[in-house]
Amino acid sequence: MKTAERTVFEVILVIAVVLAVALFPLVVKAGQGMQHKPPPFAQFDTDGDGFVSEAEFNSHRAERHAAMAAAGKPMKGLATAPTFADVDSDGDGKVTEAELTAAQQAHMKAMREAHQGMGGGKDAHKGMKMPTFEDLDLDGDGCINADEFARHEAEMHG
Repeated sequence: MKTAERTVFEVILVIAVVLAVALFPLVVKAGQGMQHKPPPFAQFDTDGDGFVSEAEFNSHRAERHAAMAAAGKPMKGLATAPTFADVDSDGDGKVTEAELTAAQQAHMKAMREAHQGMGGGKDAHKGMKMPTFEDLDLDGDGCINADEFARHEAEMHG
C-alpha cells in the first residue's frame, strides 16, 4: 500500500508534467516572437547617397552574417535570402529603400509560410484539445497516477 506522502508526490509530479506539456506551445511561440528584424536601409547605404550599390549590399550582408555567426544566433533564411539582383527589381544597378523594404517583406513572408508547414506557424496548435483533469484521471478516483498518465499519453500519441 502506498503512503499518503508518496501519493501526494505522484499527483504533484503528474500535474507538473501535464503543465509542462500544456505550456510547451506557449514557450515555443514566445521564442519565435524574438526573431530578429531585417536591418534598416540606412545600414546598407553606408555612403549615404540614398541608394545601395551591389558592393554596399554584399559588404553589409557579409558583416551582418559574420556578426550573427560569432554571436551564435540562428541563421534562418540565409539559404533563401534574396541576392542583390533579386532586390534590384528594376535592374538599374542600385537599390532604393522601397526596393529593399519590398524584398525584405517578401522574404519574411516566404519564411513564415515555409515554417507554418513545419509546425512553427501561429496556428500550429489550433484545434488541439488540451487534456482536462478528467481526461487523465482514467479510473475516476480523483487522482492521477503515473500509470494513468502513461496510458493517456499512449492514447494521444500512440
